[in-house]
Amino acid sequence: MNVFFKIFTYSSISGLAVIIGGYLGTKKIPSKLLAFVLTFGSGVLLSVLSFSLMHEAYRQSGPICTSLAFLLGGITFFIIEGQLTKRVARGTGMILGTALDDLPEALSMGIGFATDSGRLGMVLALSIFLHNIPESLSSTSDLVMETRLSPRAAMVLAFLIALLDPFAALTGYYLLRNLSPVWLGMIMAFSGGSILFMTGTDMIPKAHKIGTRLENLGLLAGFLAAFLLSRLM
Repeated sequence: MNVFFKIFTYSSISGLAVIIGGYLGTKKIPSKLLAFVLTFGSGVLLSVLSFSLMHEAYRQSGPICTSLAFLLGGITFFIIEGQLTKRVARGTGMILGTALDDLPEALSMGIGFATDSGRLGMVLALSIFLHNIPESLSSTSDLVMETRLSPRAAMVLAFLIALLDPFAALTGYYLLRNLSPVWLGMIMAFSGGSILFMTGTDMIPKAHKIGTRLENLGLLAGFLAAFLLSRLM
């Protein structure tokens, strides 16, 4: 398959999950089910970071550059989240936050197609698909409930955010693939730090708040599913 169409296809699949999650987010979802879905998505991301993304970043950049970029990614999104909270209306901040959540994942996906014969890109695309459904479900549900946004408007936003996946993935591949391996690894590590920060400060706390210990077992299921996916591909 042509590289362009390969990246476009896989990234569009991961973007489709945003639309699916957005649609489900306009419906009334039981809190226990939502908690399980959120922890499942969090487990997927934790597994991908541990066994795929950070592993490749370390292989490309080594311990020092990987560590610095990873910490910088987390700190950057810590600052961005704080500024959105202080300076932007809640509804707008939630929309921007959702889009920013998706951006580093999609960029890493594109870079993943430029390394390791494209295997990392495919693993990331399918893992992001598993993660995007609960993330989009949660953010859309919050938008509808807390900002009184209509379900139709929420679906339009979900569709627009879904377009980020193929756009950012193709950008990551064509604009960044010629960088040195050290820089590619640092970009992946930066994305890893930002993804981990957002998972630890948003999805997991919300799941613990609305769910019980049983629903939070989704963390184990999501981690295992993504781990097996990375080993079997």
